[in-house]
Amino acid sequence: MKKIIIVLTFLFCGSIFSQVIISPYILYTDAKNKFGTFLVQNESDEIYEIDISFIFGYPVTDSAGNATMKYHEQPDTSFPSATQWIRAFPRKFVLNPKERQVVRMTVNPPANISSGTYWSRIVTSAAQQSPPVDTLSGGVRTQIKFVLNQITTLLYRVDSTTTGIEIDDFHSETDSSHLNIYARLTRTGNSPFFGDLTVTVRNSESEVIAEEQHSASIYFEMIKKIQFSLEKFPPDEYTIELKITLNEKELFSESVLEPIPPISEYLTIEIP
Repeated sequence: MKKIIIVLTFLFCGSIFSQVIISPYILYTDAKNKFGTFLVQNESDEIYEIDISFIFGYPVTDSAGNATMKYHEQPDTSFPSATQWIRAFPRKFVLNPKERQVVRMTVNPPANISSGTYWSRIVTSAAQQSPPVDTLSGGVRTQIKFVLNQITTLLYRVDSTTTGIEIDDFHSETDSSHLNIYARLTRTGNSPFFGDLTVTVRNSESEVIAEEQHSASIYFEMIKKIQFSLEKFPPDEYTIELKITLNEKELFSESVLEPIPPISEYLTIEIP
């Protein structure tokens, strides 16, 4: 009888879908504090094997604003990757039911690196220690092992740091049921942009008809899409305001990100 082992890997940015809980989701390090810790906790009644690894990645979008993560296992020197500098202790361990483990990170960057923010994604892989699921078909026994990969982030900052946003190709389109608003957002400076994005739609009487706020994490460039139901908009002329505000949580022990004022762009449309 043939036996095949299949490993199914599931990837989540966050931990709410898992019995293995991770916190915090972002570790902030810099030249003064090259150490960080995060907690891995097993909330289930099963035993889990945990493996910590690192990969460089950042969010990207297609022309329609659909977001995915792009990963580089071996990024070249043109990318601000901290992946090769990080060590985790312990890197592999077993978590019994209701048990927790503190994982300690150390960052050892090369000397005289350029100013800016470097980062890596922390991959926490969790697999139940119990035997894989067996299936039998046509004389072939298949064992299926489920592995959950959860992705968090480590940032390393080197002063002096700057960031900003340029807004391009700000436009709207309507289909049979929606008003779709698009904007290309390009990060400036030497650090990712973390902030808030607010889209406000006002009618010809300056009354707010629709408004939404979203988080904005721009590592390089993204196309942001905001969608409203057309039912909100009777025939009229409308002004769309796109406002972006820097809202980074300054949790770095030493570095200070230069503040920038909010940025706004406006667009006038007519809905017949």
